[in-house]
Amino acid sequence: MGSTLGDLVPICNGILHEFRNHLTLLTAATTEVRTVTSSPTVVPEISQALSETESNVQRMTALMMFIDAAVQDGTPETAELDQVIERALRLAAPALGRVAVSFNKPHRIQVRNRGTALECLIAGLIVELARAGCDTRDPIYRQQIDVFADVGRGAIVLEIDSSGRRPSAGPWRVALARELAARIGASVTSPAAGTGFIVRLDSSS
Repeated sequence: MGSTLGDLVPICNGILHEFRNHLTLLTAATTEVRTVTSSPTVVPEISQALSETESNVQRMTALMMFIDAAVQDGTPETAELDQVIERALRLAAPALGRVAVSFNKPHRIQVRNRGTALECLIAGLIVELARAGCDTRDPIYRQQIDVFADVGRGAIVLEIDSSGRRPSAGPWRVALARELAARIGASVTSPAAGTGFIVRLDSSS
């Protein structure tokens, strides 16, 4: 189309603005219906449909944040890794289902971030691992995803390991994660063995 990213950002921002407005109205309507249908006499099918609607609203909210991170550069800042992971897990939660996620680090770690780049990066990778791992017919299978953080050789390393399958080649969340990583001087790679991702952040940046 001959357009540059700079040309498309105002368009994307306008789309996001209207999307937020519609999502706010949908969330309000869902909350109102939930209040009305809280009676035990309500038909079970209505309650189930409402739960599915609420889940989809949460997923749409997460997708909107991914889009926002893609088009907004954000302000550079230093953040506590614990808080970044907490926000990332909240963002990924609607898509995790029965997947369990743990976070381990040896001590307090500060990281460089830009807007919501780092939490969206981590959330996207966790969601892709969860999506790949849920492809099983075992009803009692429970996938485990572990995030390990440590500092060494001038870099903060996040290892995201999964007990499930390796994601398929080229999912958009992984492509977005690599793009966001480049903005904050980081990299996203896949280990030669095992299932998961390795995120390296320059600790001197």
